[in-house]
Amino acid sequence: MKTLYLDAFSGISGDMFIGALLDLGIDFSEFQKELTKLHINGYTLTQKRISKSAIFGTDFDVLLDNKVQKDTGYTEHHGQHHGRHLSEIVRLINDSNLDNDVKEHSISIFNDIGRAEAKVHNLKIEDVHFHEVGALDSIVDIVGSCIAVKMLNVDRIVCSTISDGSGFINVAHGSMPIPVPAVAQMLTEKEIPIEQQRDVKTELLTPTGLGIVKEFVSSFESISSNFSFQKVGYGFGKRETGKFNALRVFITESNLSMQINSETKDHVILLETNVDDETGESFGRAMQIFMHEGALDVFFTPIQMKKNRPGIKLSVIVSRQDVDRFTNLIFRNTKAIGVRYQEINRYIMHRSFETVELNGEKIRIKVASYQDVEKKAPEYEDCVKASKQLNEPLDRIFSKVQAILYAKD
Repeated sequence: MKTLYLDAFSGISGDMFIGALLDLGIDFSEFQKELTKLHINGYTLTQKRISKSAIFGTDFDVLLDNKVQKDTGYTEHHGQHHGRHLSEIVRLINDSNLDNDVKEHSISIFNDIGRAEAKVHNLKIEDVHFHEVGALDSIVDIVGSCIAVKMLNVDRIVCSTISDGSGFINVAHGSMPIPVPAVAQMLTEKEIPIEQQRDVKTELLTPTGLGIVKEFVSSFESISSNFSFQKVGYGFGKRETGKFNALRVFITESNLSMQINSETKDHVILLETNVDDETGESFGRAMQIFMHEGALDVFFTPIQMKKNRPGIKLSVIVSRQDVDRFTNLIFRNTKAIGVRYQEINRYIMHRSFETVELNGEKIRIKVASYQDVEKKAPEYEDCVKASKQLNEPLDRIFSKVQAILYAKD
């Protein structure tokens, strides 16, 4: 499973996020081409590979024209942004030639920020006037972030605890405490781990950055040995914080079957729901999604439901911190209208890995142990690869690897 990991040790903003993904290698020319589908002008995009604290990364920026753009209704004079209402932004996105999923994600982020602004200012959401988010550069940041995610083509996005600064910052409505009111309100809608840096007296987490996180991040995790890091990138922030101000991102490969565990007891949550109006294809797709999102196990049980209708009991085992996220995924990807849950204690075997070599092909061996019991099994994907490389049947590869293991024992 290909994962984008956001290491938000210095917060996150729209330009930092896009810069980091450009640093990972998405094509800047193709990115610009996709943004032209929004049918707005009055700006120029720049990307520069620069060094900060002797570390190279990408500085992405949206440079605004210093003139009236009559075709977009946007006016920019001496850095003062004339914003738009939410309905104008939604109409702009819907009338564009952007891909449908880019439209949906972009509008969802704007609605998220709009709800927060409406709550803070005691307005109806349709009456919210976006001073900063409605400005052209922020529109490009939000839509551009959704384009960049699509171009990167990852299975999921995971984030660390997000750092923010402290103190006060000047915004359109005056001097405001950090986190700014819109960010504070957005944090009430979803449990997101935030850590304030008391020695940084400026904003690190912007409404745009938090909107991106809420839309795309599926879980908040520390960097662990379950990640196999493939690539790293840096997107630089514009503020001088007195520290290294960047969003660091990783492309990782993770495989649930390759996880290492040292404990032999743990606690998990079993989520269950009964469904009698779902197709087999839909269930298959749901299982694929749940496993990609990090479920510990997914299985189906045939049952008889009320009025003697045949149905399926969907069972999903997850970690305790993932209950809300997987409940949402079940509702989103099945016809279920209710989900039961219970905490389960379980015994698990200690799991580690070793490697053997078969005719030049390296094959990982899962080693599971509990007290005086030990089991070893070749990693299936490695055996499939060896089967192709050595042009031998898969069962013969398994037999040869087992022979190596028996000889070692």
